[in-house]
Parts: sequence; C-alpha cells; structure tokens
Amino acid sequence: MSANQSRQKIRNGKTSAYYGCRRGGYRSCCGSELTRDESVTLQRLKTFTPGDFEAYSARGEEFRRRLCGTVLNALQLSKAWLTDCECRGEWGGVFPVHLRLTHRKNPLVTLDILSPGSESPFWHGLLWINPDHTGLYVLNTEQFEPQTIGQLLKRVEEMVSAGVTPAEIVAVLGRKGGLA
Repeated sequence: MSANQSRQKIRNGKTSAYYGCRRGGYRSCCGSELTRDESVTLQRLKTFTPGDFEAYSARGEEFRRRLCGTVLNALQLSKAWLTDCECRGEWGGVFPVHLRLTHRKNPLVTLDILSPGSESPFWHGLLWINPDHTGLYVLNTEQFEPQTIGQLLKRVEEMVSAGVTPAEIVAVLGRKGGLA
C-alpha cells in the first residue's frame, strides 16, 4: 500500500494495518520502518542506529519481541543458557533490546545483552555480581557482533563448568575485557 493509498483509507474512516510513524496526522512508510508482517533480519539489524532501536521499541511488545528474537537467533546459544527478554519495561525499559541469559547450572551467573538506544550508542554485556543490584560491563561494542558475544558466553560456560564462582567470573572478565 502506498502512502497515498494509506492516507485515502484513513480519510475514509478506515485504518490501515501499517504501524509506521505518524507524520502530519497520517500513517506513512519510510524505507527503514517495518510493516506489521515484516520480519527483522540479522543484516537489517546490523544497520540499525540507536534511533531505529528506540523507534521500534516504542511501537510495542510485538516489535520488541521481534528485535529480541532476531538477536537470540543470531547468538545461537548453547543449551547451557536460559533466556528471557524485556518486552514491557520489566527491568526498567532503558534499552530497546534487553536479553537476560542465566546459566542453567548456576543461576547466579546472569548476563544481560543490551542494545544501543537513547542511553548508549553501544551494545553492552552486563554480568551481574549481585543479581538485580550490582553488575559489571564486560562487553562494549559499536556494532552487533554475534561471534564476540558467543565467545564471551563460551568463556563463561567454561568457567562455570570449572567451578569458578560468579564473583571470580566477573573479576576475570573485568580484567580481560570480557574475553579472558
């Protein structure tokens, strides 16, 4: 549906199925916006600006879930991780993509993957020292790098298997920039 067709539908008292930004009182379509049924691909995700992440997040749970799902699929997590994602601001709603990965064997080992947005232009990995209270950023990248995040997760898995405590994991990763 073109922007003109969309305007015509709205003028006739009908709304379109498009969830784009409103401009001038009408719904319109820009090249970087998703339609309701369009999926987010890894290639498209890598081109997002912090503003794109914020715009998609502001469109509601369905769009946040799509973004989180794309990130999770790109990470190709092992079965060692339980996953959760923020869709309704449960963890503060600060980052458009906020994934929480908890290790199955040691639930005190929790790593949050955070996307760029209004608070920061970077992707972050936040490893919790004291869950819900104190954490350390062990990953900071300008672009979404699934391989780098995967290496970090693999290293954490190895340390958990070796019996390293969560505090020691944070200390080791903090000293080595996340890739100890």
